[in-house]
Amino acid sequence: MKKIIFLVLLCLSFFSNGFAAETTGQPTKYEVTMKKVELCENATCSGTPYVLGTKSMAADIASASAGADVSSYAPTTGIPAGINYTHLRVTLDRTFNIIASISVGAKTCRTDGGNNAGATQLTLGTNGGTAVSEAMYLVNAGSYGAGDGARDGDVGSSDLDYSYSSPSSAVSMTVSGDDAVMIYALTSSYKKTLRAPVIRIKFDTSTAIGVEDTACAMWINEPSVSIALK
Repeated sequence: MKKIIFLVLLCLSFFSNGFAAETTGQPTKYEVTMKKVELCENATCSGTPYVLGTKSMAADIASASAGADVSSYAPTTGIPAGINYTHLRVTLDRTFNIIASISVGAKTCRTDGGNNAGATQLTLGTNGGTAVSEAMYLVNAGSYGAGDGARDGDVGSSDLDYSYSSPSSAVSMTVSGDDAVMIYALTSSYKKTLRAPVIRIKFDTSTAIGVEDTACAMWINEPSVSIALK
């Protein structure tokens, strides 16, 4: 009887070790390219948002200076008076530059500079070695195969589901063409005073990269963002 129990436990141990693992982790570089920033009067940015700036600016939001870098994107001196702003809308390029090395299962999956991602293809990293910068892409919503990182169909049809319907930090998030658009609630509403405000932004990228160990498929997660006008 003891031998039978031992064999059963051995088999269970063997199969559990063979299961794929999935986790999130902190990138050492998480560079986004900002294209446009607007102040909005509501959560849908309906009406006439105020455009703070429209220019292409890269910012590594995993860096210690991220908040200050992004806050300097555009001047705040021209904000109209008498309007109560509650949200901020940001347009980003869908391509992010990432450096990440994340332990998952028995592997350490890293960005290897392969730049093999696209709208329907997750980044495939490499097990071990030194992580280098790689162009990662905010892929289309859907379900992706763990073995090759390719989109197999709608959410729920394959191994790894990717959706923008319920962002954790933004109020809403849409991805199309070359752009990703996020709307964030300000920590408190803002109405212009005599002094031009300072935009204060805090980022948390501790879970900003997802990874699955079968083929080291890697994907971009939403960072935690807090925005205030003071």
